[in-house]
Amino acid sequence: MTEKQFKDNFRIQRSTFTQLINQIGPYLKKEDTILRAAIPVDKRIACALYLLGTTSELRTIGHLFGIGKSSAAYVLHDFCSVIVEIYFYRLIKFPTRHYEIRETTSAFLTKYNYPMCLGAIDGTHIAVEPPIGEETDYYNYKKHHSIILLAVVESNLKFTYVNVGAPGRCNDAFVYGRSTLYEILQGLDYAQYHLTINNTRIQPHIIADSAFPLSRNLMKPFIERIGMPPNQSLFNFRLSHCRSTVERAFGHLKNRFRSIHKKMEYNIEHIKIIIKATCVLHNICIKSQDTIEIDWNIQESIYKKPACGIQTTGAATVREALTQYLIQNPI
Repeated sequence: MTEKQFKDNFRIQRSTFTQLINQIGPYLKKEDTILRAAIPVDKRIACALYLLGTTSELRTIGHLFGIGKSSAAYVLHDFCSVIVEIYFYRLIKFPTRHYEIRETTSAFLTKYNYPMCLGAIDGTHIAVEPPIGEETDYYNYKKHHSIILLAVVESNLKFTYVNVGAPGRCNDAFVYGRSTLYEILQGLDYAQYHLTINNTRIQPHIIADSAFPLSRNLMKPFIERIGMPPNQSLFNFRLSHCRSTVERAFGHLKNRFRSIHKKMEYNIEHIKIIIKATCVLHNICIKSQDTIEIDWNIQESIYKKPACGIQTTGAATVREALTQYLIQNPI
């Protein structure tokens, strides 16, 4: 099998596959029984990756690997559970230490000439079969049932925060306001790391679209309207350019692991583990420079999200100061 064929089948390059065998193989290894021989570790990982990377049915993939449908489902769940248990909190970490904040904000400044950015946040919907009796809670504004993946992404497309499982009926602002990320941002010590623009203190913050509430630690665009001032249009353009990182990360995630682009028919708790595992694998691939070609037939559908008009004291002043900075510091 050529390197290209390998990656087409398993969605990662062979060296990344070998890394997974070495690091999680011992946790996946099973003992033979009197009735049957255990599935080898490399076959278990290959089967799980194939399942994550295709929209084909479990039965079809199980047949391809010479195992039953139920065995294929177990292999996938076991693989994803081990990935999450070993890697999730090691590889998906929001920058809170001073050196992490400095590295993250410096990377955004270098790439986009946008200051004090800790990451771009957005939500995407994962189509699911809703729990019986809870169909209304999971019915979203896109007119289908889903759960929400809320994530923050760095300038290199790496996930630094992942929150998955909120019912699709919820909006992004609701999920964010009740997340651990909201608490983290409220509790960060910015005394040693901030920027002053026109006598306005700019603290490290995340950036978002209009669906989120404006605050000192979350910047969003000005409301789009006919005849809006050029300086506000410029801010929106620059913010959108910088925020494209999270949209691209979701695109890479769903292109690499195509199973999450279709309706997922596992139970919700299992789906949450699968999504977390794919985000971890995405980060492993970013670290290994294991890129994926984008299939433009698999893209986020464009829907206008409901805007959030909430803002906290001083947030508008911070946004105005940032606007002046961006005017004076073009890309």
